[in-house]
Amino acid sequence: MRIRKKILAVIMFCGVATGTWAAMPVTDGTLITVVKVGFNAIATQIASFQLQMVNYLTQIGSAINQNGSKVSTTIEAAAKAEREFSTEKSRQEKIQEAKAKYQVANSICSESASGGAVSVSSGSASAKSALRPGGTAIASKVLNAAVNKPSLSSSDDAARAANIHAGYCDSFDYEAFGGSQACLSVNSAMPGADKRIDSILSGAGKEGKAPDLTFTQEQTDVARMYVQNSVRRSVSKDLTKAEANSNAGVQYIGMKTQMNASLSAAADAQERVLSERQPLDITKQLLTEALLSPSAKTYFDATASDVAKSTGKMSKAEFLQFEVGRRYSNTEYQKDLQAMDTANLAREQINVASLTNWLLLELRNEIQVGNIIAGQHLASRVRAEYEPLLNEQFQAIGARAGGE
Repeated sequence: MRIRKKILAVIMFCGVATGTWAAMPVTDGTLITVVKVGFNAIATQIASFQLQMVNYLTQIGSAINQNGSKVSTTIEAAAKAEREFSTEKSRQEKIQEAKAKYQVANSICSESASGGAVSVSSGSASAKSALRPGGTAIASKVLNAAVNKPSLSSSDDAARAANIHAGYCDSFDYEAFGGSQACLSVNSAMPGADKRIDSILSGAGKEGKAPDLTFTQEQTDVARMYVQNSVRRSVSKDLTKAEANSNAGVQYIGMKTQMNASLSAAADAQERVLSERQPLDITKQLLTEALLSPSAKTYFDATASDVAKSTGKMSKAEFLQFEVGRRYSNTEYQKDLQAMDTANLAREQINVASLTNWLLLELRNEIQVGNIIAGQHLASRVRAEYEPLLNEQFQAIGARAGGE
């Protein structure tokens, strides 16, 4: 009975669920049929539910697979981009490193000029010997006789100086004695060139001209005449061979030799300045290399002398100014500095410091020359003071010795 009741309850549930209970009378056969129908309905619903669940799970799985593929693709793309970035960064770093080590910068070309400073100084010192009396001949016969020939008497030497100056009269001379044989007209090309220190420092030329640091041959010749007039003018004539063979002649030559030793020191400063304004062959190669740098070329075009532009040669004075000026007063050089990396900038700082030290050495040498000349001035004053005292005392000694 209990089993039947349970089956009946199931049948009733199935009948209600399927809507077939009310249509069938409850008998054993009917009950079996109803049970079968109920189980079939339940099986069908379960199968349908399972099919739906399979579809749902399949869709979820597909979605998961698709999302996983997208995530994987995204991760792979990110990793690839990172690898490419690292590779490119490494390549760029190697390129920059190679440039810093091996690339020849524009400034390197101009640095090579600094390396020739010793040769330039040596060439200038050698040029000085050619500017002394008896050195290189001057094209003008009158100037050559005054500078390179034996001395005349002081009066004859003065007359010759006046004759030479007639060719270099300035407006002041003409106003004073113009029209005389001493000044027929004003020399507009080189007025007063044989009496103005400008001929030594900045080169003879027209009034108001820009200073020249590399002289032409004509400027050099008249500058040598200025040295002759200011320092080496004759005190007395040179002796002939016959006069020099006498005892008095020997003493005369000895006294003049002593005088010329002091005059050499007195003229040294001017001759050094003049020698530093002579064009030097060594600078031609140095400038050729230096002017490969655009900034150095710009400064050269703006400031170089006519001689430097036409011959490619500079004097020591202009060369030193070029080395200093192309850094200090050249705006193009600022572009060079901005383009330099850390290593090249540090090297340029060392070069500038070295250039400063070189110029200080030049200044030290000039001070030494000045000290020598100052010492000779002191010696001249001492001789002028003590020579008469010593001669007087020597005569007194001789007088006493003769009386005894």
